Amino acid sequence: MKSSNRDDGWLTGRLYFNREDKRVMIKRPQSGFGYTMNSGNKCTWIINIIFVIIIFILVSVH
Repeated sequence: MKSSNRDDGWLTGRLYFNREDKRVMIKRPQSGFGYTMNSGNKCTWIINIIFVIIIFILVSVH
């Protein structure tokens, strides 16, 4: 597993994509605070799709 402190996988300093890293949440080393999601992890995509479906349902019901 690669460390989030390395530059491997960081795109534009904000997006993290690393299929070899199994973590879903990654601490942002550049900013010193905050977290981002590993876009290379399948669980991240599932979480994002569920989030979009929930938002879509909430907007549609109103």
